[in-house]
Amino acid sequence: MLSYQHSYHAGNHADVLKHIVLGEVLAAMQQKDAPMFALDAFASRGNCDLDSAEALKNREFDSGIGRIWPHRHEPMPEGVARWLLAVRSMNNDDRCTTYPGSTALLHHWQRDQDRLAACEMHPQEFDALRSSFRSSRSLALHKRDAYEALRALLPPKEKRGLVFIDPSYEEKDEYRRIAQAVTDAYPHFRAGVYLIWYPLLPAGRQRELFRALQKSGIRKILRVELEGNGAFGDTDRPMQMQGSGMLIVNPPWHAAQSIRISLNWLKQVLCPTAGTARSDWLVPE
Repeated sequence: MLSYQHSYHAGNHADVLKHIVLGEVLAAMQQKDAPMFALDAFASRGNCDLDSAEALKNREFDSGIGRIWPHRHEPMPEGVARWLLAVRSMNNDDRCTTYPGSTALLHHWQRDQDRLAACEMHPQEFDALRSSFRSSRSLALHKRDAYEALRALLPPKEKRGLVFIDPSYEEKDEYRRIAQAVTDAYPHFRAGVYLIWYPLLPAGRQRELFRALQKSGIRKILRVELEGNGAFGDTDRPMQMQGSGMLIVNPPWHAAQSIRISLNWLKQVLCPTAGTARSDWLVPE
């Protein structure tokens, strides 16, 4: 969607969940010294200014990083601490004014032997992405359609890596398109780890994504969800996101437990009284 700009939503509860899970999976994969590839299919701008008019319009960051920042000096799970350390490295210790997107975090966590590609079609978002990062042999910025990139860039030469997929879902058929794109890409890159973010809305369209992947023949799909049950906004608004989730195809075996620990901590901090946390297998091995 060329109308979507993530600055309005930067640092909210969904960003926090998806980026902590992303860091957990990446860290587990980096336990092996072999080079790996990461594809950020819907990259957005890289870094977001939380003092911008866009971010301040609805102050969605108050539901995410705003609730966690006061706990920055307290003990927390390793996965949360890893992500928060990256966020803190881009801010002073008094306030969080810059929130790093997925490309910025992947770039921050990238090792010398790894390679990263980021795709973005929105002209303003891509210009901001390009101004934040310079393309190099280890980081390639693509102004191209994410679905086309999934076909063109996979499988990578490294033979191992992750694919991060978090579209805006502003189009109703996006759930179906994402499921089809992963189903099509999987036979060409069976060793890849695919991370798919989705919102939890009253319409429940995420079930279309679930059903399609369950019928795809792909095995070993972990589902992780955090729902606020009113803690993230008015439950009577049909388009008010009440939480979000991640589907992880081929999760590293030792990442699942650490994700559960981080998820339970997030529930206690972001939505302690009303929230629910879920971690189960959408499709078992």
